[in-house]
Amino acid sequence: MITESYINVGNFRVRYLESGDGETTLIIVPPPNTSANRFMNTIRETTAAGFKVIHVDLSSAPANMSKVNKVAALSLIASTINSKRTILAGIGQGGGIALDYVIQSRHNALSGIVLISTPRVINYIDKLPKLNMPMLLIYSINDPNAPVEEANAVKSVIKNARLTLINGDWLSEINKVTQLMVSWALEITKPKTT
Repeated sequence: MITESYINVGNFRVRYLESGDGETTLIIVPPPNTSANRFMNTIRETTAAGFKVIHVDLSSAPANMSKVNKVAALSLIASTINSKRTILAGIGQGGGIALDYVIQSRHNALSGIVLISTPRVINYIDKLPKLNMPMLLIYSINDPNAPVEEANAVKSVIKNARLTLINGDWLSEINKVTQLMVSWALEITKPKTT
């Protein structure tokens, strides 16, 4: 079952969706102009894999909401989570919002971060090594807005980073992207055996 909630950031109201009750929470931050309806299968599949899912629906906020307020909304939503582990997944421009949140909050409680075709990820390259957490980069081979070369540069400075390439754009490949993200999240949250 997917529940709908809202938080207020200044004069803005932002919707978020929750599903599942797993020990690991996956927070999905899509591009601000993309409706949550496009992610219902992703939410269901991720929940079915045993995760609690929180989908930040920035498309519910007015288009003139600043990036600072979008990061604040993510911060407020993340502060409500009571999980053993949390993984943050930023998609497209949502990846920039996720990175700003992680860097500004110095969020050490995150188990990992997923960036899916995040444009201008290269702008964060000096700050990323300080995050010291596993990272999955899922990029399209032919996306001019989020070049693979930038993802490769990021991968080269993060010791726990993995780059996976897809043929189409993330939206047309959303089922494959979801499977890659879930598989990686299960791998990094698997209990260590000694």
